[in-house]
Order: sequence, then structure tokens, then C-alpha cells
Amino acid sequence: MGPPVQARPVRVGFIIPALAEEHQLLAACLDRLRTAVAAVPMIVPHIIVVLQPSPGMPMPELAVTTDVEILYLEGRGVARARNRALDHLAGRVDALMFVDVAVRPGAAFLAAAVTQLQHDLLVSAPVAFRTDMPDPDHCEIGSVGAAFLIYRGFLWSSMMRAEALGPLRFLETIGPGTASRHQAGEDSRLIYQIVARNHLRRIPFLSAPVARLPRPDLSEKVARYAYGQGYLVGQYLVHPQGGIPGFAYFAFRCALFIGRSLAMLAQGRMRATGRERISAFFAGLRAQDKDVPPLQGR
Repeated sequence: MGPPVQARPVRVGFIIPALAEEHQLLAACLDRLRTAVAAVPMIVPHIIVVLQPSPGMPMPELAVTTDVEILYLEGRGVARARNRALDHLAGRVDALMFVDVAVRPGAAFLAAAVTQLQHDLLVSAPVAFRTDMPDPDHCEIGSVGAAFLIYRGFLWSSMMRAEALGPLRFLETIGPGTASRHQAGEDSRLIYQIVARNHLRRIPFLSAPVARLPRPDLSEKVARYAYGQGYLVGQYLVHPQGGIPGFAYFAFRCALFIGRSLAMLAQGRMRATGRERISAFFAGLRAQDKDVPPLQGR
């Protein structure tokens, strides 16, 4: 019996956009990420931090190390920051993961993800909104429909081969840090494009979750994301992915979305949000917003 076959090193680009005001979260994120990566010898990390300014605050001073590079963005915008990092990493990595400052991937997820990417273009996992997430002893591999992954839109609990993304980039005119009504949707749109470009139907789904710190601004987020989410739900119904099962899933989620929006109309403090969601849904059905391209038109 010969010697065991050593796993081929995988160059993984970890992209972290951060505002100057988030320097403490960033430091904790980098510390946790380095610890998790160190437990997975087959990963050769290329961590790219893209710093964006915060009004009245100086940019934090971060030490550049062999595994961390710092890029500076003159303005704000999560999509712009991620695109800047993608261009910087072009041709230098085998796989990519988008990690926000509040995201905490564990070693079990990272090890299973890079192993699975030897066979698949994209792999994802559940999310856990927790302050800390202990690593499980083992990780099982299941699968989910592409429509589920698109609708969920949590890009930061996925890892992909660089070739799956190819020339695709985030739509920079929408999302956090822009003046657009679409304060949500840049992640979901990119997942949609990856699925469409690679004709994916089923996505490997790991049992090891990726943790994200709980949000203290959840109700504010629901209101801020109302238009962008509603518009996409309408677009999904017109341009589904995943064949008949995908259309059925989108139709089901559409019904739940409308039902939840109608329920909001009955609540005084949520009435405006419910109205915005419904209005955006019908605008998405008709592709009325010329500031964003139709999902199949990009």
C-alpha cells in the first residue's frame, strides 16, 4: 500500500469589504478567519480587505501581512468594494469566498467546501445568526435546488471556484453604500448570474453552518431592503432558474412574500414597508425600473 495522497493546495481568495467605523469588527473577523484557515492546511489564503471611508473617521491602520492585503476605496459601496477585490485577485486564486465583517466561517465549513470544490463549481451551507459557532465534529454533504440558493441570497455562506464566476461582477449601482432604492439584491443577482452562466440545477449543501453575528437593526433592515427584495421577487417569477422545480419554488416563495407583505399592511408601524414591498413586486413583474437590468438581460 503506497503513501497517502496529499490534497492539492487550494488558493482561496477571501474578500472582506469594511467601513472605517467597522475596524473593531474587522479585527475580530480577521482573527477568527485566520484561526479557521490555519486548521485547514490545504488552503493557501489570499485575504483582501477593501476599506471604505466613514464620515469624520480616519481610516484604520492595518498591518499588511503575507496573507492579508489592504485596498482603499475612495467612496462607499459594498458591490464596488467586492469588484475591486475581484479584479485584484484575477488569475491569482482557485476559489473565492465573500466574507463580511460580521461573518465567521469555521474550519469544518472551509475544509468541506474546498474538498467539494474539486468536483463542483459552487458549494453553500446553512447560516447561523450567533455570536459564536463551535465547529461540528463532521460535515455531511446534501444538496439544494439552485432556486433556493438564489432566493436566500446569502452569498457569504458559499464558496465557489473562480471559474464559476468568470467575468461576472456585482452590479455597482445598487446595494448598501449607494443612493439606489435597491438597497438589497446585489448578492442575489450575482448568485442568479452564476447559476445561469453555469446551468446549475442542484448545489452541494454542507451541514456545517457559517455563523453571522446577530443584527441589532433587524427591523430597520427589513424596511431598508423592502424595495430591492420586492423587485427581485417579481423578477424571479418572470425569469426563474432551475426548470419547472425552480419555477414552482419561486411561485411558492412569491405567495409567502405577498402574504407577509399584506400582513404588514395590518400593522401600523409596518404598513409603509408592506406597501413598499407590494409596489416593488409589481414593478419587478413588469421590469419597470430602468435603473437595473432585467435578470436575463445581463
